[in-house]
Amino acid sequence: MRRAVDLVETWAARRTRDVLDAAARVGELVAATFRDDTAVQRLLEEAAEGAVTERTRLRAVLALEDGAERNSDFARALSAAMRSTGVELLTPSRLGVFQPVDYSVEALDGRAAADAVISDDVDVVERLFFGRDDAEHDMADGLLREGFLPTTAYSEVLSGRKNLIIGRKGSGKSAICMRLSMGDLHSGETCLITPDDAAGEELRQFVLSGLTGPAAKALLWRYVFAVHAARYLVRHASGDDHRRRRPSSVGTLERFLRDNGELAEESLYHRVARAGRGLMSSFSLEAFGVKVAVDANTAPQGVRASRQLEIVESGVRKAFADLGCAKKHGTLLVMVDQLEQVWTGESESEALVIGLLLAGKHAALTYGTALRCVFFLRSDIYDALDFSDADKFHSDEIRINWSARQLHQLAMIRAGVALGRKLDPDELWGEVFPATVSGEATADYLFTRSLPRPRDAIQFLNQCRNTALDNGHRRITADDVLEATLVFSRWKVLDLAKEYGIRFPFLDALLTVFRDAGYLMTRTSLTELFLPFQDSLKRRHSQHVHLLDPDAVIDLLFSVGFLGVRRQRRYVYAGTAEMSIQPYESEFCIHPCFRPALGATRPTAARVHNEVTGAVVGPIVQVGAIGGHINVGNVVAGHDVSIPPRPNEDPGTPTADGQ
Repeated sequence: MRRAVDLVETWAARRTRDVLDAAARVGELVAATFRDDTAVQRLLEEAAEGAVTERTRLRAVLALEDGAERNSDFARALSAAMRSTGVELLTPSRLGVFQPVDYSVEALDGRAAADAVISDDVDVVERLFFGRDDAEHDMADGLLREGFLPTTAYSEVLSGRKNLIIGRKGSGKSAICMRLSMGDLHSGETCLITPDDAAGEELRQFVLSGLTGPAAKALLWRYVFAVHAARYLVRHASGDDHRRRRPSSVGTLERFLRDNGELAEESLYHRVARAGRGLMSSFSLEAFGVKVAVDANTAPQGVRASRQLEIVESGVRKAFADLGCAKKHGTLLVMVDQLEQVWTGESESEALVIGLLLAGKHAALTYGTALRCVFFLRSDIYDALDFSDADKFHSDEIRINWSARQLHQLAMIRAGVALGRKLDPDELWGEVFPATVSGEATADYLFTRSLPRPRDAIQFLNQCRNTALDNGHRRITADDVLEATLVFSRWKVLDLAKEYGIRFPFLDALLTVFRDAGYLMTRTSLTELFLPFQDSLKRRHSQHVHLLDPDAVIDLLFSVGFLGVRRQRRYVYAGTAEMSIQPYESEFCIHPCFRPALGATRPTAARVHNEVTGAVVGPIVQVGAIGGHINVGNVVAGHDVSIPPRPNEDPGTPTADGQ
């Protein structure tokens, strides 16, 4: 899409015959299709003025990518227009426009490296690095800015269409949040809220008589948002744009903040604790002309707190309106992330999150476009919520889903940043990494053996690099990748149990059931494997007995991504487009990510029986190195008893959402 945006910009900037012939078809198509899109219209305006900012260009790229995903007719028309131009990306010296490094999908498709670009005597491994495990450290290292891959979820947040971002641990929620908080993309100011244990305890314990737990906690969140907005308005009104004409409503807010000790920079804990005391008793509202607490002696506690908060919110709303510059300066973006830090799985933490969602919905109605709240939630937390208004949030939510293709792009970008220049695919998967591992293309090998999320891909790639470094290699070899596979798989088995430890505390014990098992299973064979452990698990986890039925276990293991189900001759894994396990489905597969650590490296594993007693005494011995497709059989009395996959079927290739 970068190339398309460059052509649109060229067409809008020059409008001369030599440029028009090459770019008019693309420019006119985009201008007509996106006549109501502010990002594209801003691109056209700035191009005509001869000064397009990188933020405008990036927003236009995201708009075109989003349009192509949503509108297949536009995607086909744009593809035809691009092919018909036959124009290569023009250089800055010829056009006088910025040409970014092109890591787009088009640039990654089948492009061969024409020249030998990496000298044999260069130690690539020493310099190679794909990033940190968390977005905060990635930002500190600079990779989050230079190596960030815009996704649909990111563009939806940036455009304001989605405000509830849901994804599994490590799927990139915090990366989107941190990237937006850098301030160079969003036209307005941003405010990031990340509750810690102390603030979480205050939020969980807050109650008001006359209100449900979620309703009471929604008031607490509303106050936090109102104070952040008030502080922003006071600070913004002190700038050059408003210094000569400062509305009285802003002065009122400043007096309210001073009277209630909210002017100083403080942690979220102190702000929440102060809000809790004020809502339970009273705030100082004299700045708004209220001399005494509202209905202090007559109204129930919850009603009194709500009326006080309405006075504060009304003052904030009036100041936004009096300044009247939200459209010029952009929306105040309040982001809340890392709620997993305060999640316990108990009713109080559930009420905390539900209250946050309700407060965000209320803020949208109260402040309009002047303030927008965006929440980043782990999918296991969001899916555990149970409240009557849940259906009102579907239009706000978007679930993050990654394909192997996107992970490939991410690896290309980050390797290029680490090595100091753009790489072609054949360079990364042929010179830096080996071209194949165990007979598979290396990228396919790596990204089918990790869960489809950036953190897993980054960890696997870094472990391949670290293994090569430990082995004294200048390049990553196939043996390095195989060695890293086992280490990475062990991490992921442990990480899966920890990720769902609050919701399914028995998961770590449940996964041990699959040690030395075959990775292809039926409903019957899985039940036979589980039943010897069922009573012990039920005794140890009596509060979760309802989840320790064989069929419930299958549903659970599919929902966390451990098991795939066979559908239309393929094994698919849990994703946003995949329905849950159906009663008639009976063929399952352990995800390749977990097989090496569990020793589940063959399609099936027979059991050894005592021929005298008939008892099962253990699994047969499996031999061979772990990693890739193992080509050695299971040996029982000198015979190969393994059962191969069905013809024309690859049970080792995970798919989600049809990919």
